[in-house]
Amino acid sequence: MKQNEFQNMWETMQREGYFREHPHYSDHFGITPDKQELELDAAITSLDFSADDITMPIPYSDELERSVKRTESTWLYRMFDLPRSGCAYDIGCGFGRSLIWMTEIYDQVIGSDISPTVIQQAQDNLKDADNLTLYANSADALPSGITQKSIDVAYIFTVFQHIPREYACQLLIQLQPLLKESGKVVFNLLTNINEELNTGEINTEWAIGYSHEQANAMVQDAGLSLLRMTTWSRPETDVQWLWVLASNNKEN
Repeated sequence: MKQNEFQNMWETMQREGYFREHPHYSDHFGITPDKQELELDAAITSLDFSADDITMPIPYSDELERSVKRTESTWLYRMFDLPRSGCAYDIGCGFGRSLIWMTEIYDQVIGSDISPTVIQQAQDNLKDADNLTLYANSADALPSGITQKSIDVAYIFTVFQHIPREYACQLLIQLQPLLKESGKVVFNLLTNINEELNTGEINTEWAIGYSHEQANAMVQDAGLSLLRMTTWSRPETDVQWLWVLASNNKEN
């Protein structure tokens, strides 16, 4: 798929309400989690995130996906040793879900997305945040306005499974000079599924998968140093989430 065709596809999906109508994000638009959902939150945050393979407490569901997102600012720091100050960069920030808690932790926060529509939504959702800068960028390039060696931690949540492989690799390559000397990047991938796939159907989410070897090659090709890989397993399937932590410091 050509770059402009891909970008237009996602922009159309966003204009038509992709995030607002998606069940994964309902509690970010005014629906309060119920008792059962809060119990699931507690089950997730009680997992041992230092393990190499972390098994989710229930099979995959919209409820599990929402709970993972609600508890993100807890398990992320239990799983990886990340800076808690300085500048954070959320790549593929969407309407600003992660930016909400990031602006409470970090001195400066940057968010970017290929959809101008959701960048405007993020701007509206975080209109009171005075430490946030937002950009709309092209599908295969990061914003040119970000200063080199300025990012302490970059976060890329559930982005690479939805974009062609060459775009994912290019974004990591472009990220490397933006990271501080010991800056870190965290991203997740699907694994044990579609590890040869490069595109998907028009106007749908894609499920492009990566093997551990492919993930390691992405890190190396971007000039980064792999610090840790861990998997999240689910009881009903061999498909896993693969989480990757890499650093800009080759000596780490």
